[in-house]
Amino acid sequence: MARTFSAEDEEQLRQLHADGVSRNEIARQMGWSVGTITNHARRLGLSFDREATRAAAEARQVDLKDRRQRIQEQLLDLAERTIERAQTRYLVHGFSHTGESVAEWLQQPPAKETKDLTLAASSALTSALKLAQVDAGDEGRENARGLLATLGEAMTAAARELGGDDADEYGS
Repeated sequence: MARTFSAEDEEQLRQLHADGVSRNEIARQMGWSVGTITNHARRLGLSFDREATRAAAEARQVDLKDRRQRIQEQLLDLAERTIERAQTRYLVHGFSHTGESVAEWLQQPPAKETKDLTLAASSALTSALKLAQVDAGDEGRENARGLLATLGEAMTAAARELGGDDADEYGS
């Protein structure tokens, strides 16, 4: 037996429309086709103004851009902190031959840790630059590539400087 659009359906359609729910979402929530919702909305004098939808979509894009920029800043901060860790004193914990706990401060992290910190910083920088490319367009992509290349060269030089000859031992 075919379903009919009831008075309760009309009331629900009116309420969802008043709440600003999109036509497709109303159809999904009510279990009707988009065409059925369109026809009944038209019959009830309800309009799905595309300009309002367009404005909402644009506002959402602005919000997403703001979020990407905040995350990008956090990634750049993380990269800076990680680089600083690779260049500062490093506490090594271990055990002596008698089983006693031993701790020693080194002027910089060992080569393996330096490599790991460098990779972490590089990963954060790469992610930040990819977020920047989303909003930058073609010119911004070229600028980001240049910046990434420069940062990559600086990170490689820093890893060599900090890791010394031991860096080769760990495959860097």
